[in-house]
Amino acid sequence: MPASTDTLVALAAALLCGGGIIALLAGGLTLASSRRQGRQAYFRLRRQTLLRGWRELFWGVLLLGAAGLLWSFGGAVLRLVLPPTATPAVSAPATATPPVTSVSAATAALLTAPPAAATATPTASAPPAPILSVTAGPSPTPALPAALVTRPAEDLTVTPPAEARVAGLRLSRFNDCASERGVNTTFTTSAKPLYALFYYDGWLPNVEWSSVWLHDGVPVRVETRVWDGSTGGCGFADYDAGGQPWPEGVYEVRIFIGDRWLGSTTFTIYDQTPTPAP
Repeated sequence: MPASTDTLVALAAALLCGGGIIALLAGGLTLASSRRQGRQAYFRLRRQTLLRGWRELFWGVLLLGAAGLLWSFGGAVLRLVLPPTATPAVSAPATATPPVTSVSAATAALLTAPPAAATATPTASAPPAPILSVTAGPSPTPALPAALVTRPAEDLTVTPPAEARVAGLRLSRFNDCASERGVNTTFTTSAKPLYALFYYDGWLPNVEWSSVWLHDGVPVRVETRVWDGSTGGCGFADYDAGGQPWPEGVYEVRIFIGDRWLGSTTFTIYDQTPTPAP
């Protein structure tokens, strides 16, 4: 990891201070040596020794002064001359810890509500004589495809908490959970990964969780891992279609904690994004 500006300034000031102390000590020893030479030494030799001693004392005072100025003003000067540059976000691998970000008030409100299962649109009433109003019941809650799950090697001892929630599930080409950059419901077939971003709350470290990706209703990726994040924040699941161009069709992403479904979202892959009708 690169050192910060304050660290570099402190290191340079310490080096200057050390050099100043060494120069002062050397100058003091040199002057003491010239006094010990006394009148027996040659005048020119004793004069050279005195000059060298005072010169070393001068450099010691100068270095100490430079160290003090650098310690006091060096950081501010460097920040003015070399302003910090933003570091681009790096996409994390599939096993990386989901980034934790603060949850806004609106998101917290979403997380407090339980996930609602998708409901089917009521069917139309039958023709008159007699008039029968038939209403379809709610669709069943999505189930984790246990036959496709590869359990983690770790010995799982954490029970999935009943209060765990997921909200704001969305798709993006960028692993940037703190913003809406690249979020969409339609994408091209480019051989690039997609990230399912979501806010979470009430999770526990070392609990088992899964992401299921479906293409036209058929699971194409089931990934089960041990949660190594915090209890609340923003996380992600990713899929790259096996490194190949994405097949066209309708996709769905489902998030589970343990065997319990928490939320789903759908998106569409087109060979070329259609132009909206006027």
